Amino acid sequence: LHAHCPDWTYHAFMRKLEPPGPEEAGEEELYRKAELGFYKSLDKMVGRILEKVDLSETIVVLVSDHGAKPHLYARPSILKILAEAGLADYRVEEDGKIVINWEKTKAVPQRAAYIYINLKGRDPHGIVDPKDYDKVRDEVIRALYDYTDPETGIKPIILALKKEDARIIGLYGDRVGDIVYAIDPRYRGEHGTFLPTGELKARSLKGLLIMAGPGIKRGYVMERTCWLTDIVPTVCYLMELPIPRNTEGAILYQALEDPNIKLKELRRLREEYRKLKIKYERLQRTIESEKYLTHKYEL
Repeated sequence: LHAHCPDWTYHAFMRKLEPPGPEEAGEEELYRKAELGFYKSLDKMVGRILEKVDLSETIVVLVSDHGAKPHLYARPSILKILAEAGLADYRVEEDGKIVINWEKTKAVPQRAAYIYINLKGRDPHGIVDPKDYDKVRDEVIRALYDYTDPETGIKPIILALKKEDARIIGLYGDRVGDIVYAIDPRYRGEHGTFLPTGELKARSLKGLLIMAGPGIKRGYVMERTCWLTDIVPTVCYLMELPIPRNTEGAILYQALEDPNIKLKELRRLREEYRKLKIKYERLQRTIESEKYLTHKYEL
């Protein structure tokens, strides 16, 4: 069951909940009442579900894919940063549409936190020779780290990695850009181009995970980092379902009352099987011996 209300709402009025400046202040209480209202609605929905299930035999998982945060400063243009470093060329038309000059563009930002190199042989208008691929990526990363926001004096790019190095934050595969970057959480955006640990004004980008049901600890706050990919194998493990072969996550053993319960069950079943096997073999020997018994009767 999916509820998208928090995501929509925070995109719509996070800046009203936590104004970035005095010019937008004054309506915080009104919007905080609205925020409390949608959480009450979600709580009622979860409550109705819990009324219909038996937690002694049903697993309930409440999870969000990300959090949300406010901002203090206007978001920097990554395309502009690349253009100032001589790595991109573009113009902005009267209607605000951005037109890329591909003949002079070596790199371009795409899909939230990615930058792609305009590579010959791969991209339709590629100009970067494959032998210069790493060199251009180094130039892009240097440009990102060197940039200082003239309005704040802050360097907004807090992380920039080559695609192959992004594995350390769980990103890899053919859908990941040539460069992955993250922006300081003080800059505009409720989520997306930021590290998942980003926080500002007591608000966080960290997701929520609440689990209840048989075999799950009660009232326990897990200290280990939990990834979205950990949820499926954990639920499969508890429900004794096959874990999908392409699963990337791990079982959240720390959340279980007895992490070894399945191992104990397996040992118990093996012991029962061993005992049954012994009984079966004895019975089989008895049956075999009965076949050869003869009886003589005297008259």
